[in-house]
Amino acid sequence: MEIGEQWRMNSRRFLAVGAALLLAAAAGGCSSGGPEREFAVPKALCGVSVPAEALARLLPASGKQLSVERTDGSAQGTGLCEVSVDGDVVLIVSKERITVGRSAQSILSQRLHVLDQKSAEGGSVAYVDHAAVSLVKCRGADVEEEDISTLIQTLKPGRKDEAAMKDLITGYIASLRKHQPCVKKVG
Repeated sequence: MEIGEQWRMNSRRFLAVGAALLLAAAAGGCSSGGPEREFAVPKALCGVSVPAEALARLLPASGKQLSVERTDGSAQGTGLCEVSVDGDVVLIVSKERITVGRSAQSILSQRLHVLDQKSAEGGSVAYVDHAAVSLVKCRGADVEEEDISTLIQTLKPGRKDEAAMKDLITGYIASLRKHQPCVKKVG
């Protein structure tokens, strides 16, 4: 092997090893660049347990402090919860009792002007990447005939995630049903 050829092979090897070391140092020595989430994700909203993993995917990726403010409505089991991160409202949960006959899809369309939505749970849930509505239907001889509507909506800097929103609303409603939210008839 000639000296020139040997020098070229050694210089290529040197450059390859140098590039590999540079990449390893950059990957291992640097942080992700963005701020990290310092707050704990709640396991319940408005007194109803929620799938925390789904909620985490809708909350901001970073922030220091999370707070939940709950305002109970005038009717039993109604109210509003506002989730804030570092002072910004990022998620709202609203529960209300409504008259029979409306669909989850019509409520989502009317309240948020969302037309291109998906449904689940036999039509009792309507959702998109930033909002969802569900209905619990109260029927039977021993309960008041009405529906309980739950609306969940993310606001910026909260994140949009269609699968997470579906998981959150279906998990929330499953937990709400365990609380037996329908009002018993008096008398």
